[in-house]
Amino acid sequence: MPSTRRSFLASSTAAAASALLAGCASLSGGGTPDDPPPSGDVSLGERDRHVYGATGDWSSFGANAANNRQVADGRAPIDGVTEQWRAPFPQLSHQEPVVADGTVYVATRDRLRALDAETGDERWSADGADAPPLVLDGVVYAARSRTLRALNADSGEVVWAREFDGPGQVTSPSTYGGDQLVCGVGERVLGLDPESGDEVWTQTVFGQVHHHAAFLSGYWAVVATDAGRVYLLDRDGVGSWQWQLPARPVAPPAADAESVYVNCEDGNTYALKDDSDGSEMGQRWSADTGWADGGVAVVDGLALVANGGTLEAVHTGSGSTAWSEATGDWRHTAPTAARDTVFVGGAALYAFDATPGGDPDGGPALRFEHSFAGRVGPGPVLDDGTLYTVAEVEEGETALVALA
Repeated sequence: MPSTRRSFLASSTAAAASALLAGCASLSGGGTPDDPPPSGDVSLGERDRHVYGATGDWSSFGANAANNRQVADGRAPIDGVTEQWRAPFPQLSHQEPVVADGTVYVATRDRLRALDAETGDERWSADGADAPPLVLDGVVYAARSRTLRALNADSGEVVWAREFDGPGQVTSPSTYGGDQLVCGVGERVLGLDPESGDEVWTQTVFGQVHHHAAFLSGYWAVVATDAGRVYLLDRDGVGSWQWQLPARPVAPPAADAESVYVNCEDGNTYALKDDSDGSEMGQRWSADTGWADGGVAVVDGLALVANGGTLEAVHTGSGSTAWSEATGDWRHTAPTAARDTVFVGGAALYAFDATPGGDPDGGPALRFEHSFAGRVGPGPVLDDGTLYTVAEVEEGETALVALA
């Protein structure tokens, strides 16, 4: 489907940037933002070799194997953005896109669309998906109801499809390093061969498995269920640990090098401890962050939660609140981190320095804000220096927008 390209004169861009900067002090209580790292400064390593997992592609929910919404290629717009293109997006769909190898994948129940990342033009479409797909090595893995499909990323043609027996839905898979896919089918977790969809191992759990397992330390699969259970499984599906949370998770788990973070229906975010140092595992802390189905971002010692009114920043070590920033009444957004900047939607698209002066308690400081006719989200997600987000571009009209 052809996109509508938007271009702006330099004078208009400068005027808009000046207007946005003029409003910074009224939005944020923080100080002056730090200078960001140089563009293209990679500091976190390769996708298939590091827990953080991203080198520019946003190829699954949460950007990477840890689901921590952090991109490591050092490319992000930090002085303001200009709209590159927009493409139609269903108003009642709240799934954010994924982006890989120059293609944007947009999943709804009705259709899975592949759009050219440069123009927004539609390359192909297929039957819909229940959640954002996983894109790996030229294949798109998409789940709907009880079927998992592997689609050719260039054409959308089916490489293989597997329908699973038994109650419950199949979930979008996750992977670390690409040697196997980890997904849920009802109350089972499966390890699948990505080439064929054949089952490598299976593990029974309690409760319907959530979409998009996270990976802890590049080894352990972290699986959450509707029953409030969180499991740690090794690469053969053998359980290492489990936690019982007091409420149902509302978003897939996220991880850093030490802990697992889960946001729940009771409005709390829980940090669950890793035993890599030989200590006893358990709950490190819980924090009243509000609930957010878009996921938790973990960056610079902060767990960031967009709860539909504010962006909450919590110290990962203690669970104490570092700061809270009003972002507008819209919960279908989640923070994204890159180049010492956190991007989040709400009443507008905001870009913050979360730790001005290197102090997490001193944030946030506004880098820029970009407004549309209405609310912003789901998204933003980031790929090769371009932000992709859904926005209300006219009253009652939503679109997927590319911004750089």
